[in-house]
Amino acid sequence: MELMKLLLSVFCLGLMGSLISQESATYNTHKISVKKESVVHPKLAPETYSPQLINHEAPLPDGSSVKSYILQQKLKSKKLFPVKKARHNKSNNPALQPSIGQTFKLERTFNGNTFPLTGGIPNDNTLAVSDSGIVLVGINSFVYAYDLERDTTLFPLQAIALGTMANNVGVGLHYYDPKVIYDKEADRFILVFLKNTDPASNRIMICFSTSNNPNDSWNLYSLPGNPLNNNRWTDFPAISMTDTDLFITGNLIVPNVSWQIGFDGSVIWQVEKERGYNGDTTLNTVFYDDIKYGGKFIRNLHPVQGADGSVDEQFFLSNRNFDVTNDSIFILKVEGTSVDTLTNLTIDVYQSDLNYGMPPNGRQQDTDTSDITSGLQTNDARVLGAIKIGENVQFVSNTVNPLTGYAAIYHGSISSIADQPVVTAKIIGDTVKDYGYANIAWTGNEACDIETMISFNYSSFTDFPGIACIYHDNDGNYSNEEVIKPGDNYVDRLSGTYERWGDYFGLQRHYKNPGAVFSFGYYVQADNINSGFCAELISPDSSRIDLTVEKENQAALCLQAIRVNVVGGVPPYNYLWSNNSSNNTNVAANICLGDTVEVTVTDSRGCMVSRIVHGETIELAEEIKIYPNPFSTQFAVQFNLETEAEITARIYDITGRMVTDLLQRNAKQGLNEVVFSLLPLSVGEYILKIEANGKEIVNEKIVKNE
Repeated sequence: MELMKLLLSVFCLGLMGSLISQESATYNTHKISVKKESVVHPKLAPETYSPQLINHEAPLPDGSSVKSYILQQKLKSKKLFPVKKARHNKSNNPALQPSIGQTFKLERTFNGNTFPLTGGIPNDNTLAVSDSGIVLVGINSFVYAYDLERDTTLFPLQAIALGTMANNVGVGLHYYDPKVIYDKEADRFILVFLKNTDPASNRIMICFSTSNNPNDSWNLYSLPGNPLNNNRWTDFPAISMTDTDLFITGNLIVPNVSWQIGFDGSVIWQVEKERGYNGDTTLNTVFYDDIKYGGKFIRNLHPVQGADGSVDEQFFLSNRNFDVTNDSIFILKVEGTSVDTLTNLTIDVYQSDLNYGMPPNGRQQDTDTSDITSGLQTNDARVLGAIKIGENVQFVSNTVNPLTGYAAIYHGSISSIADQPVVTAKIIGDTVKDYGYANIAWTGNEACDIETMISFNYSSFTDFPGIACIYHDNDGNYSNEEVIKPGDNYVDRLSGTYERWGDYFGLQRHYKNPGAVFSFGYYVQADNINSGFCAELISPDSSRIDLTVEKENQAALCLQAIRVNVVGGVPPYNYLWSNNSSNNTNVAANICLGDTVEVTVTDSRGCMVSRIVHGETIELAEEIKIYPNPFSTQFAVQFNLETEAEITARIYDITGRMVTDLLQRNAKQGLNEVVFSLLPLSVGEYILKIEANGKEIVNEKIVKNE
């Protein structure tokens, strides 16, 4: 028990959201223009072997590579956070469970036979889904498109090799690390991937779709992986976008040296989108490098994506991803919304209220837990997904769960990111399973929602590697784990018991369908081969606030009443009417026919809905307004007076005989309205006459109905 308290105290050192003492932040910028490479036509792509030679063997713990250093850190983490039994950390008040909608496997058809698409080592799952229902996924060295409406694959060859997308397939070329994103404003896709791992030929390939159909042509550009010509190459891209620009981050690697000197900083590329969509001959870019805080490189910058598409300001997150335990969260921001208006890159570091740490490898049936090289590789604790919801950001990363010693998910939240950020977090774990490579997407069906879906890979000694999700509601509660696709066997692709897992997970909100998210993760087939599985995840939230409108028509033209009824939301409700700011009820009275009134209703969560309502629109004479006509029991008449006058109103039958002397009264200057109840009248036609100081101002035929 004392050991448990000690471990928890080590893991929870941070003060909530506190800004770590200011140190010097530095960076460089360069403006670089790149030329268009070519135009790619997926529907005309020939079938190729796309040969590649990649080394996948497990690193040695005592080696000098980055992977070897990670293993050394995992060994330290294992000693500090040993595997142990712990009480299940499920909430006593869990959120509602998400549901699963459409799904599809990755399959290819040859000669009438269908085969599963073999995943990469690692899978590198990435996903984008368009408003028209096209899902574009990437899996290591292939892209694959699926039409949800037609329930069929889109590309003629089902899977298109990244090399084919680069228009440069051949022996000795290596294309990998795909990332895809959907631009809902432009209704286009962007595909980013890497070519080769040596400074001389390493490139960042960028494909801009020319339409919302990935089968149509793409404009191909490439950025230099060694932009400063100083013996570097770029690894591990991540992407996001603003309304005008695409942002790409990556790590600069020095080849053939130890991990201590082999990392030359994380970099940012800022690329203008419109010229890429248009296929212009050149793209203007800005390149940020030498990004440091306190004289040290910041590693693995992850761009924050817009919860509902692009972001108005581009933020980036990072952490001390190699540390056994740490609480530092770096927040970077590009000040300037386009390449042409670039101004500054701000860099700050904050303390989370909960530590993260180097995750252990995931376990499967053949994992030797006494060997830190064994199991499913979880890499480190870098940020793997981040979204901005209003002024708040939520993010996820791998971590160790100090309560169990298993791999888990670090779910962080940053409030008021643009002003006074406060960082808080929770660890999502299990007492049996290892969780890895999470991603996060917004599931809100209204702007005030902060609910999210977190999807991830899982595995254990008794659970084959599969895919699951957890729903995080507006009150901060988590649902129980929802299995999306269970594995059918353990993975066996490499020699020994070391296997690649991840390295990232595809997840995107379906912008056209609020509350729906599409996920694309890693699972293992019965033949011990990994592949990808796509599923629609649906939020259980049904508390969206909406209004229905009822009109209570009165005879008086300016005594109409409108009632709004709230549907959904969480009471109590506040009402704000544009015609009477002091009215906090659901009924607005004294509305004139044809007038426009706006009502805004806010519920207890702060969610709001506005609706423009108006009295019934009717055709009336310009000077004299009589309503309703025909009438049954009541009618009203409006008229303007230039001066105060004595008003006389009488009703005559169609022969000219006076039926009743209705009114004799003084009226004021301006608009006047007279309302009558005419129940005593029989059905038929009548003449209404009104005089002002003896001068006739109204002479209109009126009709009484049943």
